[in-house]
This record gives sequence, structure tokens and C-alpha cells, in this order.
Amino acid sequence: MSVTRKLPTVTLDATLADLYRRAGPKYTHKRIAQVMGPVHSAIQLTPNIPRNVKYLFQDSAFNEPAREDGAFELSAEARRELAISYVALVGQRDGFLSGDTPLIIFNSDVEGTPESHDRIEAQKTLAVLSDKQRPSVIFCSGYSDMPVKEENIDLLAYKLAPDALEGYALVAPLDTVWYLNSKEALAKSGLSTPKCDIIKVNEPGCDADGCCGVCRSRLDSFLIPVDCTGPRGRWYSEQSSKIYQRLSMRPLPFVFKNQQSYGGAGTYLIHNEEDRAKLLRDLQNGILRRTLSSVTEDNKHLEPSNIILSELVEDPIGTWGLSFFVTEDADEPIFLAVTELMLIERRYYIGSSVQYDRQDELKSKFATLVRDMSRWLCSFGYVGPVGVDVLETASPGGIHPQTRGNTNGAPDGRSGFHIIDINARTSGQLCLPLLRTHFTSRGLECAASFFMRIVKKREQFIDMFQEDFSNGKICILSWYDDPVSGVSFGNVVVGAEDINRLGEDVQRIRNISQEVSF
Repeated sequence: MSVTRKLPTVTLDATLADLYRRAGPKYTHKRIAQVMGPVHSAIQLTPNIPRNVKYLFQDSAFNEPAREDGAFELSAEARRELAISYVALVGQRDGFLSGDTPLIIFNSDVEGTPESHDRIEAQKTLAVLSDKQRPSVIFCSGYSDMPVKEENIDLLAYKLAPDALEGYALVAPLDTVWYLNSKEALAKSGLSTPKCDIIKVNEPGCDADGCCGVCRSRLDSFLIPVDCTGPRGRWYSEQSSKIYQRLSMRPLPFVFKNQQSYGGAGTYLIHNEEDRAKLLRDLQNGILRRTLSSVTEDNKHLEPSNIILSELVEDPIGTWGLSFFVTEDADEPIFLAVTELMLIERRYYIGSSVQYDRQDELKSKFATLVRDMSRWLCSFGYVGPVGVDVLETASPGGIHPQTRGNTNGAPDGRSGFHIIDINARTSGQLCLPLLRTHFTSRGLECAASFFMRIVKKREQFIDMFQEDFSNGKICILSWYDDPVSGVSFGNVVVGAEDINRLGEDVQRIRNISQEVSF
């Protein structure tokens, strides 16, 4: 714990616990625990956290093309890094913002690492928080170990929709949260979004056990076998043919999205025939088989395998992230910040930046959009944090009249704002508004938050930027030193005097690390 003595205390402007207390009478006096549990539908991340089956979640691992049969070809190293990233890294980062409330974090259970290592890493990260804002951390092996009754917990707040939370008292129903985070929900919302078409997938006629001998011999896999001779195989052929035909006929340009993803995974920007050919090739190399095979009797009402095709917003002049908190009063969301998204290839999210001295201006600019989204989310009974990705374009018309300002939600079908993703959950940009005073009190009007992968331990990284850490210019929101691989994973926030200096300071860290995307 010697590292923490070098670091200044971090006091947040607000915490998740504070925001829930302000959300309305239903939540003011409730003991709400933050459950920072992972959700993954490609693999089982740990021995005690099963693969998510009902609530399909299609991250980069799920959307990695491999073979026609859809089998995952993840190396042991890749599986290890997934467990660390989803269980330890994201859990610490969102847990950092929890406040004075129970915080449930799970053990990553990676091979060759003692269980105590997860605790030590989390404790080092959270130790910089002020005493009044530090959560009461509860470490668990799996969801079944959560001491809900023992800790007198009234409700569980969670990220995404873990299957294992069914049956618990939750701040919002799992079906609702899964749907609100789906691409189809946004497409149908009536909000200002790029125009979309939805390729509907019909329900399969039976499950694996009721299909054929081939399927019954492979009940350990959720994938429909390539050599299936029963109704599942015929259903797969019919649905995949329909999807391939629609994709082949779709006019260019367009955007392909699956229902649920994270950080841009499963999104393809199709500008030309070469892009279209790559999309079709990737789908044929396992991605579509995984997607269609994920429809079950329990989740068919959610239509998890539907495909969304939207117009491509070309030449955006702004790539914004809106953070706010939906309360019980739909017309009174708690505005938090407008940030700028850090993207690779315009689709892979790697971080966010903020200019604190522009927040009054940006709040006014997006006020109507935030209110409209709050009303929509509140109509489903959702209360909680929200992160929204918005592309801004110049005045409608110009050189791309079909893909600039052509939206679902605007009265005349045209708008300069295009909502491309709604995340009804804690998001990567949420930390930036909550750290505002921490930075501005030090004369730092800009900040950026991002994940990184680095071949240096926490102590070594802090030593490299000792002055910046001592001055409060750099904060660690999550960190995990992997003692087996020698690689560390972190989420840091960097503050700077202005936007130009911020770019320079971020690049100093980028020069010694790699990006992490999900």
C-alpha cells in the first residue's frame, strides 16, 4: 500500500450513490449495492461466472471471425486478458464512482494468480478516494455468493444484464435494461437517429435436444452444427440466406450493427463493395452462426439476433458523448457532461475527453436532446446513468444529402444531431464530470479517460509520472498487474490546462502503452 501515500486524495463531485438518492423518493432511502459483474456471451470468463446465454452480449471476442462452424479460436492468453479486463478492470473503474454504498466486485480467478491479488489491486485503486466516498467493497467468486440479505441490501444496480441476477431485487428489470441497450430499441425510439432498417430473424422451430442426432451429440456447444440434418439446420440456412440477400442488395453506403455490443464491436461501416465483401466474409466465418445460434426459448421474445442496417452519417463535424442521470421525473434528468469520444476507425471506442470550460455552452446545445432521451428512457421505467454517442453534422444538404441529417426523429426528417448509440448503464465517460472539481481546482480545464495495456507495473508507471501524480494531474481509476504475463492493464484519467496540452500529455502515455478496446 506504499504507493497510495504518494497520491493526493480524490474527492468526486458526486457518486453513483449520490445520484440515486437524488433520483426520487423510490430510491432516496434505499440501500443500493453496485454490482460490478461481467457479462460475456462468447466464453465463460471465470469458473464461477457462467457464459451469458439469455441476455446476448456481442463484444469483440464474439465478433471475431474464425471458422464457418463458429467455434471460438481464442488463445489462452486472450482468454486471460478478457477475464482481467471484464472482471477486474471494468469492475474497479465503475466501482471507483460508486460512493458510500456496498460495492460487489468479483474475483478474476485467472490461473497462477492468488485470489488475494484482485483484492490488493482494488484496494490500492480505491485507497485514494476520500473516506466519505469510499465504497464498502465485497469480494465474491460468483453471483451466487453475493451476501444480499447479510448486508441488508435493498436493490442491486448493475451494468448490462447478467443472467445470474434473475430473481434479485433490481433497480430496473433485466429485460428492460437489455432492450434499452439494444440497437433495435434506438432504431424504434423516435429519437433523432440515422434511419434504420431491421432484418428480423424468425424463431427457430426447436432446440438442440429436439433437433437431430448431430445436435444431440453436441449439447455442450450452443452453436448450430454445420452438418445439422434437422430443423435447426434448415432454419439457419433460411435465415442466413435472407440476411445475405438483404446485405447484398443494400445500397451503399450503410452501417451494419448487431443487437448488443460494447465499444463498437459488431459495427461495420460499409462505404464500398470491398467493405461489403469483407462484411459478408466475416459473417460467413462464424459470426453469423454464433449470432443466430444464440436464439433460445428464454430470449426469443427479445429478438437478440436481429440485424440493424442504418444510413451512414458522413463527414461528422463532432463526435460527442452525452452523460446524464435519468430520475423519476422524466423532465428533470441530471446533466453531467458533454464529452468528445476517442474512436479508432470511427467505430472502436478507446476513451473520452472533456473541456470543462465549455460545459455551460454544450449543456445548452444538447438540452433538448437530453430531455427527449430522458423522457424515452423514463417511459420504460428506467432510472440510472446514461451515456449517449452522438454525431453532429453541418447544416442538412451539402455533398452527402442522403446521409447527412436524414433521421428518424426530426419533424422534417432532418437534423444536425444523430444518436448512434444509447448506453443505459455506467459508461467510460462517466468519470469525467464526476472529477471536474478535482481537476479545475488545480487549473486543469480539460481531461481524458482511457484504457491501456502496458508492460510496466503500477509502481513503475507512477514513478515515471511522479510529478503529475503528486499534483493530481493523473488519476488511476482501475489497474491490474498480471504477475504471470508481466503485462498490466489500466484505466487512467489525465488532466491538462487546455486541449492542446491534453493531447500532448495523453500522447506521452500512449507512447509507452497500447490501446484496449472491448
